[in-house]
Amino acid sequence: MNTIEKLDINAYIDESGSITKKDISHHKYFIIAVLFTRNSQRIKRYFKKGIASLIQDEKYKEILKANEEIKGSDVTETRKNDIYDRIIRNCKDDFEIGIIVLDNNYTTDTFIKNHARTFNYILQVFFDSLFRHSSKYANTINDMHMVIDEQNIATDADYTLEGYLNQQLNIVNPICNHFDVKYVDSKHHPLVQFIDFVSNSFYRNLEKHDRTSIQNIRMLTDCLCGNRIFDFSTNHDTQLFLEE
Repeated sequence: MNTIEKLDINAYIDESGSITKKDISHHKYFIIAVLFTRNSQRIKRYFKKGIASLIQDEKYKEILKANEEIKGSDVTETRKNDIYDRIIRNCKDDFEIGIIVLDNNYTTDTFIKNHARTFNYILQVFFDSLFRHSSKYANTINDMHMVIDEQNIATDADYTLEGYLNQQLNIVNPICNHFDVKYVDSKHHPLVQFIDFVSNSFYRNLEKHDRTSIQNIRMLTDCLCGNRIFDFSTNHDTQLFLEE
């Protein structure tokens, strides 16, 4: 009997939008984006090439100089297109993206009371409901090393993501042997910056119905786990905006 070789994998995580019950007409969606890869250096190299090209424009050069990084919200979808295209053409086999969408219309005050607890639960359900059955990496993972932007994710000591995932996903029918989680300053982590770009693109598409995002979303959908977003709403009625 052939045994499947299990290898470690990295997961880079960022988010867009808010978990909220306030002004839902303008803050409907909360999005978690996850980049899964075993070849971080290759993707990082092509992302850096994309940024190098981007800062030929004086506007983006000044943003980088002032902030030490360029956020996805700083960049037009048109300019992101070249970066996505470069990475997908050269690295498509080296990564997969998870997009988790929470529609705040379906949340309750109790559900959103603690951001960290809610975030952990949403991520766990994604792993159990989609990743486990649809990821190209399913059943091949030894340890998963998660890297998260410290500016966005709540790190309530009572609800640590690492402890929660190891408890929920590694006792019965495990996803991997072990999860470890590191919170980082995105200024020093290009792949956290890259997944911030991606998260923002999906946010613009869903929340803003930004027509300039359509080409990027179509391109990125081919790289999604299961080739689809993971819709966390009760009715599973979230639809990407793809009308020209």
